Amino acid sequence: MVWQVERRGRCSRLVGAAHFFPRHFRRDLRRLIREARIVLLEGPLDEAATRKVLQAGRGFGGLGLYETAKDKIRARLGIYSAPLDVHRIVRDLIFGRQEEWLEQELRTLKPWAAFFGIWTRFRAREGWEHKLDLDAAQIAAKLGKEVRYLEAIEEQIAALDAVPVERFARFLAAGDWAGYNEGYQRHYLAGDLEGLTATAQMFPTYCEPIIGRRDEVLAERMAPELDAGGACVVIGVAHCRGVLARLAQEGYSAAQLS
Repeated sequence: MVWQVERRGRCSRLVGAAHFFPRHFRRDLRRLIREARIVLLEGPLDEAATRKVLQAGRGFGGLGLYETAKDKIRARLGIYSAPLDVHRIVRDLIFGRQEEWLEQELRTLKPWAAFFGIWTRFRAREGWEHKLDLDAAQIAAKLGKEVRYLEAIEEQIAALDAVPVERFARFLAAGDWAGYNEGYQRHYLAGDLEGLTATAQMFPTYCEPIIGRRDEVLAERMAPELDAGGACVVIGVAHCRGVLARLAQEGYSAAQLS
């Protein structure tokens, strides 16, 4: 999903990125970034930022979250879906059982970190391994483009800490994971922002601390580079509806390109 954003004759591109997706768009990203004066990313994606996220996710509550829907989670991750064979028995004897690895890991995590540990495993199992924002960062680096971040990693961590644990528990216990992925992919490939937004509302982090509060911040911080023109802005697609609405209030026009 790409929009051309314009005010006072200065044009930039806004890219709505899927943080995880079953296919990549590197050729399209490379074209957009090659044409750009500057690249704005939602937040840092380097090793230092990753370490801060992992450290911030350490805590308690993750195992309790897992236990709210243990059997469903195990089934969705395929822990009990494969038949027991000799290879599986030998592997479990040497390395331990899969469910034991998972429970030990979740024991030392905050609820949001535990949830994403479970969710990213499920998406990887389904082939959702491409990260559009990470691809954009790597392409910008290879092309020698200036890159700036709209948020600090500490701000993003604080937003995750503010998500009510009940939202994670409800999605783990009752959410239609496969249906969510199917709807998200269909709407994204169709460029249907309204449909994607409707689908995304069931996801645990589609709530005020992550979406509402941050949309305004993102729009405000990207504005100076939009006014200069030639920017390629890459943010999570769930933010695009709110960001575009706030930009429109400030006199920007936006035309969806794809």
